[in-house]
Amino acid sequence: MSIWSQITGLFARRSKMTPDQWWDTFFGGSAKSSTGEIITQLSALRVAAVWACVTIIAEDVAKLPWHVYRRKPNGGKEIVESHPLERLLQRPNGWQNGFEFKEMTMAALLLRRNGYAAILRDWKGTPIGLVPVNPDWVAIFQAPDGSIFYNVARQNMHLMAALRTLPLMIPTDNMLHFRGLSLNSLWGQSAIASGKDAIGLALAQQELAAIFASNGTQLSGTLDVPSRLSDAAYERLKTTWKQHRAGLKNAGETAILEEGTKFTRLTMTSVDAEFMKAREHQVLEIGRYFRVPLHKLLIAERMTSSTMAQAEQEYVNNVVMSWVTRLEEKLSETFELLDDGLFVEFDVSHFLRADILTRYQALRLATGGAGWLQPNEARRGEGLPDDPDGDVLLRPANLVPLGTPIGGGALGSDQTGAPAPGGDGDQAGEPPSDSAPSG
Repeated sequence: MSIWSQITGLFARRSKMTPDQWWDTFFGGSAKSSTGEIITQLSALRVAAVWACVTIIAEDVAKLPWHVYRRKPNGGKEIVESHPLERLLQRPNGWQNGFEFKEMTMAALLLRRNGYAAILRDWKGTPIGLVPVNPDWVAIFQAPDGSIFYNVARQNMHLMAALRTLPLMIPTDNMLHFRGLSLNSLWGQSAIASGKDAIGLALAQQELAAIFASNGTQLSGTLDVPSRLSDAAYERLKTTWKQHRAGLKNAGETAILEEGTKFTRLTMTSVDAEFMKAREHQVLEIGRYFRVPLHKLLIAERMTSSTMAQAEQEYVNNVVMSWVTRLEEKLSETFELLDDGLFVEFDVSHFLRADILTRYQALRLATGGAGWLQPNEARRGEGLPDDPDGDVLLRPANLVPLGTPIGGGALGSDQTGAPAPGGDGDQAGEPPSDSAPSG
């Protein structure tokens, strides 16, 4: 056993932790809650509410397409497919696709408020790969001249091989650091450390409920006997009853009672009810930490379809868009896109892909009612080919330009500009008089 293992074991025993838990706590990867639970990324995800909050937001952000865009002179934008970052956004490395990379990065951001990815470059300095790193394996150091370096612990053979071309102290130019709420401007404040007591209490309640179910320690009734039992009969009855009610495998079993013993079922006690309410309250508390609305956690009492739609829109605007903006700005800053007139943007319209009615109503308004979207632009968004006559802006037929006289006759032409009844085709001309001069 090495000297470091002996030292680790000594401090771990004194703090009543395993060696791995002690190292995690020493380097800031975990925190001990008031319940005695050691809160790490893995232990926090054992809580159903934490798992739900993290996966909901991470998957919602990961499913949004992201691209490098260039602003066109006419005000539009186009994807810059030749840019190195555009290729990395779709395939960041040799073992992950874009969805998996975004999902992993968001999980790290949600739990630890720090997401790291080492940037691999070729001999010309062109980025050729992004290697995500667990935030618990990263330490930040600042040199006397103000330079910032990231020390990444190579915890496994995969990470050692992936980062073999980078030094142990990685400079900021080669590290993509998504930072959450920060109190020192260098790293984000860990969510599981700030919410350790809320997560620890939920974890303790969850384990207590599991113990109840496993051992059958929660009484659900009483055994009534007509007369006093002998010691042998009492021990036999107690052993038999315990065998029937202990453990999940005996759920629903029928007990055979003797000597006139009767079973009287008990209803839920106030202690049981309070325990269940306390567990529900912890779901709300954890939802507040991650800003996930109740309907996303399948708690939607007294919600109608209209209020559900409004709550979903507020979730997109106030939760998803905050994370999306954070990722967009950090990518544009790290890869110096703004200097070249480029930017990264997520396509949040994909949230409407599952709601076909809302999507089609919006497209009808954009192409016909408002007239700001060309039919071919709408067709491309639906994955349809262009129409030969679809590169025009449309407007309703009952609309006319501002300043057009109202009343007094037609303009003298139909919608195509050809002569119409009562006119000669000249829209600037005066409408004909209704009365002819007498001869």
